[in-house]
Amino acid sequence: MAPRTIPDATHAVARAVEPTPAAWRLFVAIDVGDAARAAIRTAQEHCREAGFPLRPVATAGAHLTLRFLGATDPTRVPVLGAALRTVAAERGPFALHTAAPGAFPSAARARVLWLGLAGSLTQLSALQRATAAALADCGVPHERKPFHPHLTIGRIVASTAPPAARTAALLAALPVVAAPLPVTAIHLLRSTLGPGGARYTTVLTAPLCGAA
Repeated sequence: MAPRTIPDATHAVARAVEPTPAAWRLFVAIDVGDAARAAIRTAQEHCREAGFPLRPVATAGAHLTLRFLGATDPTRVPVLGAALRTVAAERGPFALHTAAPGAFPSAARARVLWLGLAGSLTQLSALQRATAAALADCGVPHERKPFHPHLTIGRIVASTAPPAARTAALLAALPVVAAPLPVTAIHLLRSTLGPGGARYTTVLTAPLCGAA
């Protein structure tokens, strides 16, 4: 007797129940470099010495976010990567530096403290807009929140949020350090949330045109 074969319909059912890849939490960002990380640590140390109730970010993963994608099917990475490489190939490197600190949403209702940025902000904005447009062409929904370039220092502990006057005084006292932040590439990063905070993994890097 000839061996029985599995009907094609059974194969179809098997393929249908195969699990789809787990979504990745993705975003596009600029690596801030060692000097800017040191500036963030300086601000964090000042907050600690002042006894300010701040939960500092891990500076090893510090970045300047251009566009947050959120939960994304990892099979889309090649398409997204091609779009980001096209954007990067059309723009050359430029320079930023850290500037005066601030708070989100405001000093009066502060939840996040950050360092501002100065330098080639026009080029930064153009890069961010081009990145957002390229991702939109790939089906990534438009983001309504306006782009506000910053480097996060830390998040205020909600249960011990200080009075607005104390936050304003702290911001005024934080040293303003013009740490260089060269922009030579954009990166697609994956954020994995865990008990110890977010862990960032570089999925791909797109160097700007002419970057070494």
